Amino acid sequence: MAEKRSGKLNIRLILVHISFWGFILGLPVFYHFWGPMLDSANYENRYMTEKPVFSLETVSSYPLQYENYYNDNYPFRNKMIMLNGRFSYQVLKEGTGFSIVGKDDWLFYKSEASNDGINIAQYKGRAQFSEMELKFAAKSLMNTKEWCDEHGMEFVLFIAPNKERMYSEYMPGYYNSSRVSETCNTDQLVEYLRENTDIRVVWAYEDLSEYKTAHPDEPLYYHLDTHWNYLGGYIGARALLEELGIDIPPAEEKEKTIRNTKTGDLLMLMNLGSVESVDDVDYAFAGYPVEGMEMVSDDVNGALMYRNPGADPRKVLIYRDSFCNIMRYFLGEQFSEISMVPHELWQNDLPEIYQPDVLVYELTERFVDKLVTEHIQPY
Repeated sequence: MAEKRSGKLNIRLILVHISFWGFILGLPVFYHFWGPMLDSANYENRYMTEKPVFSLETVSSYPLQYENYYNDNYPFRNKMIMLNGRFSYQVLKEGTGFSIVGKDDWLFYKSEASNDGINIAQYKGRAQFSEMELKFAAKSLMNTKEWCDEHGMEFVLFIAPNKERMYSEYMPGYYNSSRVSETCNTDQLVEYLRENTDIRVVWAYEDLSEYKTAHPDEPLYYHLDTHWNYLGGYIGARALLEELGIDIPPAEEKEKTIRNTKTGDLLMLMNLGSVESVDDVDYAFAGYPVEGMEMVSDDVNGALMYRNPGADPRKVLIYRDSFCNIMRYFLGEQFSEISMVPHELWQNDLPEIYQPDVLVYELTERFVDKLVTEHIQPY
């Protein structure tokens, strides 16, 4: 009897081994025929490693290069990463990498590195300017303003608020419990510039907060992205235009419709760029881009340039970041010529080359520490 049981057990073990190794050895065969049909898109917002070429010159580095290539391209990689991200986001309610999962599945950006912003330190109230830093920032900006004055240009500083500030009610409780102050270096800087200089400062938080209070059911930022949506971008553009003496209708009076979107940079940071079950809220504004506006360059990753004959005759140049992407059509229709150059493509002689009537320094709140030392005009 014992021998029969032992025999059955051995047969089962053999079958398990055969099934296991059949699966392992069969994967390459499966992948050979079906691999091209698998999802191999890049959802990670980075360049994937290319397959290295073997040669006598690369013989020492080839193994590591091929390992990196294989890690980026192994079969079913996207599915496994997506399942891990979905489990973290939708089950554990935990972020991965630079993402934070907040209340009601809102996502927020987590960065403490100075080269990519310090939004969490700002949110906690730990990012504070010293008196000396405030003076340096004011002096740097005044240098730009004085240069603009000498060359007949207007100068405006525009700051877009962090999403964490705008929607703090959706931040996880442990971030709220660790806050040491409701204010940060942005609040210090705006107050200091307004009290001690004549620099024209547009702090978009003020207009956005007013709208949010009056319309609490209309989100101004994406749930799954670091940026404001088209409604938030319209309000930001309107605030800047108002500072420049141009009135456009308030957002309440614009014809807009709600539309759903399924992507976002924070979703991609969680490797969920291909998940179809996640929705976000955005708005479509009727009539944009306006008829007659020439889109000389409409590359959101590069320099943006628009011309609208018959509009305000001033020529505008904006030193911008990605928050300007959504504002571009709202601003573009208002001027005869407007150029928006990303920070990474900016050169300090551009104001001299473009000869604009208006120079705008636009940046997101998490980068305000750059204002202490950064110059955007020719010396």
